[in-house]
Formats: sequence, structure tokens, C-alpha cells
Amino acid sequence: MDDRPILRSLGITLEAWRALMDRLTAADLVLATPNPGWDVADVIGHSIAVTRKFAAFAAGATDRPRTPEHGLIGDDHRTAFDDAAAEALAAWRGADPRRQCHLPTFPAELAAGINLIDLLAHGWDIRQATGAAFHCPDEVWSAGLDAARRTVGEHRSPEHYAPELPVEPDASAETRFLRYLGRQAVHVW
Repeated sequence: MDDRPILRSLGITLEAWRALMDRLTAADLVLATPNPGWDVADVIGHSIAVTRKFAAFAAGATDRPRTPEHGLIGDDHRTAFDDAAAEALAAWRGADPRRQCHLPTFPAELAAGINLIDLLAHGWDIRQATGAAFHCPDEVWSAGLDAARRTVGEHRSPEHYAPELPVEPDASAETRFLRYLGRQAVHVW
């Protein structure tokens, strides 16, 4: 996608999500996730919306991206996500890294980082709900943690992230990321 680490990590994560979508069945879409009140279809729809929101910014369509309406999955979660991923990959490939996103104001790379945080956290949520494989390299989880530390502060909103959980000194990059966002494994796959 790009030689910038955050964009490379986002590209890897988009591909991991494509593989995850291929593993899910229609029966998986109604399973409850660790996100209260959300089933797998809700999580997928949310992540498609976030990905499209930041793709619109990256493409230069707006400096104040808005989340698209709900119902983005349609009849085929695979195609819906694949379309969003293709849109994001193309948009970030040509994105001007000096642009500012106004949500509040932050640089383009942090916008990509927010999309990365969302995809990593919710990919894990879907894995917890379904047992479907979702794997990214350590450097991707580390990039996600760096972005999370820059955007999810001590004044985090409880409807988005639980309080940070303790982490062992020898924990993996994935565990460090998840614990920072207050996620704790329910299942070990």
C-alpha cells in the first residue's frame, strides 16, 4: 500500500479482514460479540462504515469525514467488506500525508491509525465470537497500540473502550494492544 508503517499495517489488516470474511458463514453473523448489544453483522457493518469514512478522507473527498449510514453489509458480507477494503487501499495509496482531518484536528496518518485500531479490535471481537482465525504480525499489533496510545486517552469513553487492563511484561504485541483497549479473551482459539 505504502512505505509508511501505519499504512503498511492498515493494508495488512485489511487483507486479514478479507480472509476473516471468507471464513464466516451466514450463521456466524448472528452470534453475539464481546461488544454489548452487537452481533457479528453489527461489528462488520460498523467496521465497514469506519473504513469508508476514513477512505473518503484519504481520497480527498472531505476533511470532516462522517460515518456512512447503517445497512452496509447488504446480502453479502464478503463483497461489502471487499468493496470497502478496495476503496480504502486505493484512497490511502494516493493520500497526502500532510492533510489534516478535522474530527478534532489530527494528521492523515493518525486517521489511518484510527481505522487500524478499529479493524484490529473488531477483528479480534469477531474471532472471539466465532472462532474464525484472525491473525496479524506483531508489528501490526504494535502499530495499532501506538495509534491507540495517541488517540484513546485516560478519558476514554466507556461505550467504546473499557479501562486499560494490566499486562505481563513478556506479553505479545497483540495482548498489549487488546489489554490497552480493555479487552480480555473470553475464548482462547
